[in-house]
This record gives sequence, C-alpha cells and structure tokens, in this order.
Amino acid sequence: MHRGIRSRLLVAAIALIALALAGAGCGSGGSGDGGGSTTASSKRGDTLTIANPAFPATLDEAGLGVTQYDDLVYDPLLVQKSDGSFGPGLALSWEYGPRNMSFSMKLRPNVTFSDGEKLDAQAVKTWIEYMKNFPGGTGGQYLSHLKSIEITGPLSLTLHFKRPTPLLELVFSQTLGLGSPGSPRAVAARTLKTDPVGAGPYVLDKSQTVARDHYTYVPNPRYWNPSAIHWNKVVMKTISNPSAALQALKTGQVQLAWDQEISNALAAERAGLEYAAPATLVMALQLSDRGGRLLKPLGDVRVRQAINYAIDREPIADLLGQGHAEVTDQFAANGDDAYDPELADRYAYDPAKARALLAEAGYADGFTLPLAALNLVGQDKLAQAVAGQLARVGITVKPEIVTSIADYYNAVRDTKRFPAVVLSWGRLPAVTNYQLLWGPDATQWNSFETRDPQFDALYAKLIAAPPEEADAAARELQRFLVEQAWYAPVTVTPLAYLYSKDLAGVGATPQRNVPYISEFRPAG
Repeated sequence: MHRGIRSRLLVAAIALIALALAGAGCGSGGSGDGGGSTTASSKRGDTLTIANPAFPATLDEAGLGVTQYDDLVYDPLLVQKSDGSFGPGLALSWEYGPRNMSFSMKLRPNVTFSDGEKLDAQAVKTWIEYMKNFPGGTGGQYLSHLKSIEITGPLSLTLHFKRPTPLLELVFSQTLGLGSPGSPRAVAARTLKTDPVGAGPYVLDKSQTVARDHYTYVPNPRYWNPSAIHWNKVVMKTISNPSAALQALKTGQVQLAWDQEISNALAAERAGLEYAAPATLVMALQLSDRGGRLLKPLGDVRVRQAINYAIDREPIADLLGQGHAEVTDQFAANGDDAYDPELADRYAYDPAKARALLAEAGYADGFTLPLAALNLVGQDKLAQAVAGQLARVGITVKPEIVTSIADYYNAVRDTKRFPAVVLSWGRLPAVTNYQLLWGPDATQWNSFETRDPQFDALYAKLIAAPPEEADAAARELQRFLVEQAWYAPVTVTPLAYLYSKDLAGVGATPQRNVPYISEFRPAG
C-alpha cells in the first residue's frame, strides 16, 4: 500500500496516477518561480482541524510515517498538481540525462529550513543519502540503482544511476515524499522522529501536541513563500471511528475527515457536506509465500490460480464501494499504465474450475490459509468476504484482523505466521510498483523474497523503453503477475475526503488521488 509508503500507500493510499510521463518516459523538465502550494487567495483562516483515522508511527519521513502529518512541515523538490502534472517546488527545474541514467536539478535560492539551516545542493544531497540508507525505509527501494550524487554548483546537483531510472518526478514530489528535505542539522542529530524540521510552511508546535491524539502546526516564520500559509493553526486529530469522524465534521469540530470509506461520503453529502472520492485503492490478497516456504500449497501456481477463480468479485465490490467501485482481476485499474484490457475477466468467477485446479495440485481436500488484514479502508470486510467464498472450494481462511498500522506492517513482514495478507494499495505506475511491491528489493512488502528472472528481465525492458513503448512493457509485467497469480486482486475502491463547504483546495482527483494539505485554504 501507501504515500511511501510511508503509510499513505496503506491508509491514504499512495496515490496516483495519470502521469505526464507514462511508464519509462524520457527526460522532462519544468521551470518557473511559483511554488506548488501558492494560490490566488491571500485570506488566512484561524484554525483548520483535520480528522485522521491513524496516527503516525514516526514523524521522520525516512521511516514509515503517515505523510499527511508531514505535508505541512516539508516542501517537496517537485509538486504534483491535481491534474497529475509536475511543477517546481524547492527545485525550479529538472532534467534527465541520456537513457534516464542521470537526473539533474536546480534549486530555489534563498530558502532556509525552519531551524535556520540553508537549503543548498549539499543539504539536498545529505537528505537523499539519508533517505536511501535509512534502515527499513523506502528510499533504498526508490533509489536502489543510485550510483552517486554530484554537486555541480551551490544550488545544482546531478544524480547518477547504474541503470535507467525513470519517474523520478513522482519520487521527488510530495506524493511519495522522498524529495521533501529535512534540515541537515536535524539529520545529523537523528531527532526527526519526534521533532520534524523542514522547509515547509508550518512547524510542529510540541507544546500543543499530544502524541497519538493530536498534532498542532503553526506558521513557519522562515518560510520562503508566506502567501502560501493559509492558516494560523492546523490541528491533525486522530479519530479512528468513521462515525465519530463524520459527527465531528457535521458539528464543525473538524473541517475535513481524511481517508473515509465511501459509505461515509454518501452520508456526508446528505448532510450538506462536500466530498472527493476518486478511485484510489487496488484491494487484493497478496499471496506472499509464492515459494511455499511457510504454506506449501501457495508454492503451486495452480493453487494461486484456484484462489483467483474462487473469488466472486462483484458482491465484494458492491460491499466495499457501494456503487463506486469496479472489479478487477489484475493489479491495476483502467487508466493505469499496466492495465491490460485483454486480461479483463481472466479469472471470471468459476468455483468448479478452482476445485479442479486444487485437485490437480493435490489439494482436493483443501488447506488452511492464515491471512492478516487491517481494520481500516475495508480490509477487514474483504478478508471476511473472501473467507466465506474460499470456504466453498475447501480453503479454510483464518483471518487475523489487526487494529494498528504498526501491527499490520509487522504482519506483512511475519514470514512465520502469515503466508498471505490483504492489501489496499494506492494506484501507482508499474515502475514504482516494482520498486516498492513486486521486485526483489521491495523488502517491506516482498517479505518472502520472491524473485523470478523472467519478471526481472521484463522490468529491465520497461525502464529502458522509449516513451511510446513504455505502456506496452508495463502490460507485459502485468501479464506475468496475472498468469503467475502472485495476487488475487478483487476491486478498485475510492477513498473519500469529506469536508466543509468553508474549505477549498481539496484537490483529490483521478490524476492525483491524494489531496495536498498545503493547498487547503478558506473558501471564498
């Protein structure tokens, strides 16, 4: 799941995407002097309070934090706009070298971090190296082929790679967050876990913050673009119960409720509130133990295919999406670069075929499948629905529903207890999915270390592909995943952002399906 995945890929969903450069595109650039959070409005509101279903395990972006808690403190190098395109942030321009083997950036002048440290090429180099080498973080996966960082001037640097590395605009945007630098002083002191220090519009007010309950942010007096500070105070309040979050919104205690299920959005609309609910999450079973190390049956592709045939996707999509979801039996949604229309209905519901495949593989009497799921964004409902359906073909699912993100991550990594997990994954390009989820370096999610030379060769073809061939190469990766049944995808569902009519700038769209809090401003 998701943002970096940090747990935006899980709860908020890392979210995307219709990229300006689909697939492995060639070099791109941008220029200009406007930051992504600048708006025409100069009106500043008093307090913005946002209800979040989860609190962050850490405020260090290099760890698995919850990105919406970071958006206010950090500015990204590049800003992904609501139409999916990219504009300047702390970097004014950027450019790929030949074959996507390098990536150069020129930084905005006269920017300081909130602790007074200067933002320059050395500070950005320090940050990227910190993110790349952080134990258990995702930077090493995004930048696994980074060879060196060359400082070419006080405000310019070039990243050199050992192999083609496309889609770096996304990596260095707020959506995935690798390029939202923290102060080099704070990096050296290793204090970012509880005291984030960035170059963004706000700073954390620790005197008004209670960990796991609420986090308070106030304007950064050193911010380079004060016109983009829209609030005197922003409070992120943990409200895990969806009904309680909706009630708080109705009574004006909060102005926005983050990551709500679509049922809450419909109730909000009836109450005269606004909502944005783009299709965001690919909901699937991740059949993690593809080598059969913990659970031998999953090592047989026929068993994994049988699981796919045994799932009746339509009623689950109706349950989770209430008319706003679509079924899928591939790890993508229509519009994604890896989506292949020829794979639609590849695993049309066929319990008789599922039983035949199980018998052919030697499991006519079935087996027991331990399964972990989180009690957020419908994972628990999907687990229970799938358990009932797989029971019809002799597979006894034993779902364990966990209640915290930390417990969920532990379950994903637990190769002694869970051969499969429920996944709710933000829609991402195939290159990024390989880095984070599918490939051998995806240590967080590929916990059983699945590796296939054919799959790796398809990825190498994708990252070297010219733009006009990139989508076709991404679809080849998808066909491998579907035929080998590494997953049992079920549905693509929306996540809803509910908000008051007094709030503007909630830009959750099909092209960027997670909003950017720095853009939120008073309406009118």
